[in-house]
Amino acid sequence: MRLAALLLAPALLAACQPASTAPDGEPVLSYSDAFIMAPIAGRDITMGGIEISVEGGDVRLTGVSSDVATTVETHTMAMVDDRMQMRPVDGWDLKAGDTLKLDRGGDHLMFFGVDEALAAGDTANITFYFDVEGREEPLTLEAEAEVRGMGE
Repeated sequence: MRLAALLLAPALLAACQPASTAPDGEPVLSYSDAFIMAPIAGRDITMGGIEISVEGGDVRLTGVSSDVATTVETHTMAMVDDRMQMRPVDGWDLKAGDTLKLDRGGDHLMFFGVDEALAAGDTANITFYFDVEGREEPLTLEAEAEVRGMGE
């Protein structure tokens, strides 16, 4: 039994590593809780969120795209004079060790030109683009998002 555990330990340890490893000195991105709200019937606009963490370097989120929308924007939300104000932003800076949380009631994603067939229970792909100092091409993070219905 001990021999089996010793032989299995390296495989289990390898399974806990990030799915993709970056070259030495390059930031490593990970995500959790990626979602898109199913659009209200007759509308082609909706919102979404995600938690993105970065280790090993600083990045700047500069763009987002999705296979279920023609345009995706990053938005900030603030209460001004008891009114909710949403505004598009160019992105956010993340320092090594930071987690960016995009969610309802705060900073979030807005999806425009959403596929009318998108429904709760579906999944969608979201691609995030990050600038990294010293890197010519953007660093990308591919996320699989759960489509949620109202109240989820």
